[in-house]
This record gives sequence, structure tokens and C-alpha cells, in this order.
Amino acid sequence: MDLKDMAQRLEASGDYRVLRRLVPRRQPHLADGSATRIGLFVDVETTGLDPVQHEIIELAMVPFTYALDGRIFAVGGVFQRLRQPAQPIPPEISAITGIDDAMVAGQTIDPAEVAAFAASAALVIAHNAAFDRRFLERFCPLFARKPWACSMAQVDWAAEGHEGLKLAYLAAGAGFFYDRHRAEND
Repeated sequence: MDLKDMAQRLEASGDYRVLRRLVPRRQPHLADGSATRIGLFVDVETTGLDPVQHEIIELAMVPFTYALDGRIFAVGGVFQRLRQPAQPIPPEISAITGIDDAMVAGQTIDPAEVAAFAASAALVIAHNAAFDRRFLERFCPLFARKPWACSMAQVDWAAEGHEGLKLAYLAAGAGFFYDRHRAEND
């Protein structure tokens, strides 16, 4: 019996719900000649909550092409970098993110490279943009000139049938799981 068949049998019993690994789709909709823009999903992992005293230790950005009505036509390649902070990563941050001092040793993120990657974006989106935006604007001034959207605060997740706002809750509610608290995955 293969895994797919086993999952279907478990779910058919009514006593189980099987979560599947979330696999990104690179072309959700076929291009149809509609006017498009470039958007940018971003996520940071940091050494803490305060952008004045804490630092980015991981940054991921994923560009996407979207129509003005919100349909996504293409998802581009991921920009993902680690960064060694000035101070050791607090143990509680390593426990949450899985990022430790050995992983970031000698790693840097070049603000000019970040700005070049993000320059064409007409919109920047983050889940909890109030958090990510403060860190990114401090790290790379380009982000202060971009319009932002928040997939946590600006989507009525309850109306969509979800009980929580955290990405893990949303994924599980849709029947998926993923490796959480890494910038590229989030």
C-alpha cells in the first residue's frame, strides 16, 4: 500500500485527518494577457522583537507576478540569506527558529543586493508586516518607499473558516504542514 492510499483510507474512516507537506506552486494561474505587476513576499527571522536592539539573522524574499485582480501568474526564485549578528543568538530564538550561531557564522546579507532584488516590486507582503517591515526598513531603506500589505491583519481569516492567524494554524486548517520559523518557508 502506498502512502497516498494509506492517507485516503485513514481520512475515509472519519477518525483521522492527514496533513500533507505544503509544496509551493510556481504557476498558480495561466497568464491571460492581463496587466501585471511584481509583488514580493518577505519574511525575516531575528534575534528578538525590537528592531533597534535586535538583528535580522535570516531573510527570504519571493517575487511573484500578479494581475490587478489578485490572481498570481508566476512565482519566482527565492532570495534567502543568513546573517551573523553582533551578539550570539539567544537560546530561545534558536529553539524557535532552529538557527544557531554555527549556521550563521561568517554569513552576511548585503543591503545593496537586497535593494536590487526588491527594486521592481510594486507591493511587499509579509505575514505580520508590522514586525517584518520595521526590521527591513531599518536594514534597507528601499523598503520604506514601498507599499506594504499584511497577510495576517488584512485577510479575514475567520470568514475563510480559520480559527487562528498564525501561519502554522492556517496551513493545518487547509490540510498542510511545513517547516516553520524559517524565513523561506514562512
